[in-house]
Amino acid sequence: MKIYIYQIFERVWHWTQAILILFLALTGFEIHSSFTVFGFQRAVKYHDVAAWAFLVLIVFSVFWHFTTGEWRQYRPSLKLIKEQAEYYIFGIFKGAPHPTNKLVYNKFNPLQRIIYLGLNILVIPIMVLSGFAYMFLNYPNTTFQLGSLDLIALIHTLGAFSLITFVIAHIYLTTTGHKPLSAIKAMLTGWEEVDEKSARAMVVNEMEVALKITRARLKTDKGKSEFLDKALEETENKIGVVKEEKFRSVIANSGAGYFRIDKNGLYEEVNNSWVSLYKYDSPDELIGKHYSLSRSAEDFAELEKTFRRVLSGETIPHGEVKRICKDGSCGFHTITLTPVVRNGIIVGVEGFILDTTERRLAEKELLENKIRLESLLKQKEN
Repeated sequence: MKIYIYQIFERVWHWTQAILILFLALTGFEIHSSFTVFGFQRAVKYHDVAAWAFLVLIVFSVFWHFTTGEWRQYRPSLKLIKEQAEYYIFGIFKGAPHPTNKLVYNKFNPLQRIIYLGLNILVIPIMVLSGFAYMFLNYPNTTFQLGSLDLIALIHTLGAFSLITFVIAHIYLTTTGHKPLSAIKAMLTGWEEVDEKSARAMVVNEMEVALKITRARLKTDKGKSEFLDKALEETENKIGVVKEEKFRSVIANSGAGYFRIDKNGLYEEVNNSWVSLYKYDSPDELIGKHYSLSRSAEDFAELEKTFRRVLSGETIPHGEVKRICKDGSCGFHTITLTPVVRNGIIVGVEGFILDTTERRLAEKELLENKIRLESLLKQKEN
């Protein structure tokens, strides 16, 4: 599935900026005598021309970002920043799901926002100012001269290394999208290939933004507010996206274990709490596998009867069951099952589990203490 995220100016600006940064790096390091391509004098000339072109591009991009409101994309946020960092450090190598969704009005994750903001207000301004110092502050017949450009040269070079480091990391991270080349293709065509979850999130986001725009265009008296609320509710009922998204958000953060199984008994979805209770590393270890893997033969036969009843349309609180965890240990939980209905047809079963292992252990300990106490009392009587 594809969604249109990047406008034509963004794409032209992005690739023009990338070409200019790489060309400035090439000519800049030749000026430092790192290698020879154009020759020193031509390298200086080309570097100056590219620098002015980059400055013009900055002026246009600043104007575009502020007139379109796209500058809001760079506002820093600490929401989900820990999860994003953990994803890049660990999760990305385990096939974990991305903690944030790329949307038209939210194109950057929390770490990207901070990095891009730092580039825009710190690194690039330093490069521009130090570049101007190179061009003007030490030339003859100027009103202000510097005794040496050593410090400015050092700052300019450090800024160049920072930009190159960013470009390398940026190219690597483009391969972590829905597919290895999907992000690069998106910046060429504007269309980003996403999974169903991201597409649904985009629909919700578009609805929320459209509602805010509509509310801003209407008078904010009580009658209009009620009208808009009712209109939103009717839209939700028609497509079911917002309510579904809210439900997914609730189960993702729920302390109860959530699962969804298709008609063949194969896991389609489990939340993090379910994964933790069964001592697995990630939901990916379960998706597509039969739910019998976590049951003994006797328990599975009983649960299978309940499963078939739910597929016929019943909602059943099955009670307490024994689970077999990944490491072979056992636990206990209560389970409630309900049908999954799509377009009027039952396509599977979903439900929640609540851990009762500690309660069961506590009850067992109380029973053992009671037995010991009764044994001691009998010994005293004898």
